[in-house]
Amino acid sequence: MQNIMKGIMDLKTTVRAIVKLVLPFVLIAAAYFLYQETNTMAEAQLEIIRILPYVTFAIGAIISWKFNRSREFFILILLALSLASMEYLPDLLKTRASIPTTTADIYTIISVLIPLNIGLFSLFKERGVLSVWGLLRIGIILSQVLISMWLLRPEQRELLSLLKKDVLPVSLVPLTSVIQVSVGLFLIALILLIIRQVKYKSSQDISFIAVLCALLYVLHKNADSMQYSVFFAVSGIVLMTSIIQDSYSMAFTDELTGLPSRRALKQDMMKLGMNYVIAMLDIDHFKKFNDTYGHDTGDEALKLVASVIKDVTGGGKSYRYGGEEFTILFPGKSVQDALPHLEQLREQISKRPFTLRNRKGKGRSKSRRKTRNRTGKQIHITVSIGLAQKSEKHKKPDAVMKSADTALYRAKKKGRNCVSK
Repeated sequence: MQNIMKGIMDLKTTVRAIVKLVLPFVLIAAAYFLYQETNTMAEAQLEIIRILPYVTFAIGAIISWKFNRSREFFILILLALSLASMEYLPDLLKTRASIPTTTADIYTIISVLIPLNIGLFSLFKERGVLSVWGLLRIGIILSQVLISMWLLRPEQRELLSLLKKDVLPVSLVPLTSVIQVSVGLFLIALILLIIRQVKYKSSQDISFIAVLCALLYVLHKNADSMQYSVFFAVSGIVLMTSIIQDSYSMAFTDELTGLPSRRALKQDMMKLGMNYVIAMLDIDHFKKFNDTYGHDTGDEALKLVASVIKDVTGGGKSYRYGGEEFTILFPGKSVQDALPHLEQLREQISKRPFTLRNRKGKGRSKSRRKTRNRTGKQIHITVSIGLAQKSEKHKKPDAVMKSADTALYRAKKKGRNCVSK
């Protein structure tokens, strides 16, 4: 039964990871099928699709601004400017005889700027929108707009034609209408994003990869304005989805340990049935540990403990409660059921060696400097655990948790590194 419960929990984790990876590409595939249906749509429906990307960009920009997601914000601005340039700039410039431009010229510039900026902005750290860093990024976009307008002038036509020249000895014209410089920039941006995804495993980088692939496809096909509208709109939706996914993860997952957070615990406590056990776990002498070895080393100790308790057996589910405290729920279990698994967990933690490591960098605190001569030293961390079961006296989850906290205090009074009920 324990193996079945663990298998179900592992399956849920795997499904969430797959959804995070696949969802952006499912949305891009949906854009493809939507575009295929535009041939049978009425003019009123087509008009909605033409407006849709700009509505998406506006909503996405507001969401990214509110959630302090500057990378998505500036990429959405870039997409809006790119699409508007493709749709409206040729007719606008035709009214000016001094700038006889073509859609092909604008296409060339856009096909270079899109991969360049997605690759560039994906590497920038989150620094906010209305900040010095945000203003610098706005300056980057405005400078590109000015350079693009300069390249469209008649006297710069030769310089613009250089972008269209083949870099490789092999021509790509039979394969795609995208110029070689653009193809190279798309590949570089894609490689950078894949490396970031492998390193950080962020839904943000997955969304950037999906958007990059979608825009490469639409530039490659270069079919009509309706195709651009559909794929640009879905690209905006993909970026918004990434913001929502990451915001949910930040709200319900503890950033340091990767365990479900206190907010997730409160929600899951509301789902508990008629019988359950709640255990409270606390790292022994953690304040002294922090004072002796430094807060960075303390964070590493928290990660170590979390890595052990996340695999608790007996159908338990672990949470970061706060500070050095953790909570474990055992739905459908009694104290007798949960006790051996908690004893096993306590023993596993106490036997797991923790190696002190010297952290390089300036500005070491006094406690951190103390660890210089202790680098490589192994110590053992212990925990105290208190548990309580739903009963006639403790009918509500909050009351059971309070009882478990009282049991935790008894475990510490007994000498720590033990389980008390």
